[in-house]
Amino acid sequence: MNDPMEDQVARFENDRWTAKRQSPVWRHFAAADLVAEEPVLDVGGGDGLLLRMLFRRGFRELSLADLSSVAVDHAREAGFNADVVDVTRPLPFESGQFGTVCAVDVLEHLLDPLSALREMARVGRCVVIVVPNFSYWRERFDMVRGRTPFQSRPERGHVYWFRPETLRTMVAMAGLTIEEERLGTPARLGAVGLKLARSMPDTFATAIALRARDAISSR
Repeated sequence: MNDPMEDQVARFENDRWTAKRQSPVWRHFAAADLVAEEPVLDVGGGDGLLLRMLFRRGFRELSLADLSSVAVDHAREAGFNADVVDVTRPLPFESGQFGTVCAVDVLEHLLDPLSALREMARVGRCVVIVVPNFSYWRERFDMVRGRTPFQSRPERGHVYWFRPETLRTMVAMAGLTIEEERLGTPARLGAVGLKLARSMPDTFATAIALRARDAISSR
């Protein structure tokens, strides 16, 4: 018997990928820069934009898993190995099968992101994660004004609110050690924005990206 909630989420994702395709923004460039090992599995990778970027950088062992059959069809059309996979369940891959597992703007869509992250850590030797910062100053300002913050609007499909320390704590709970971290800032602020984000990431970082590895193997 199908899970009504799972069907609803699948319809939401199918409608989203039917309506539009991805365009590269900071989160994609940050994730691509952090990928160092293949094979690569992009979890929740949508139409395969990140994989196309990695392919142009010389990576060849590239796979994608997404709940949306529409997104998976797009990725297959682009020439990638892609499968319909529910990330809220155990991933249908062997332990350590991938050099890198990517989750770009995925965890905030999950009610239990820790379980999903542990599965990603199981099948990948390292994990690349990007999430938006829900405590960014503009999000706070919108709430003060009585407006729904951008990241919390229904059409975004976000159900778990991350801030930098929340993500770092969850990474540690998943048994991972952070190797490299990057903070997103508004492009128009340039070096000033990056300085602000580094000094007060909760307030001035628009997003956080990191690469983490199994805590035991990284020693």
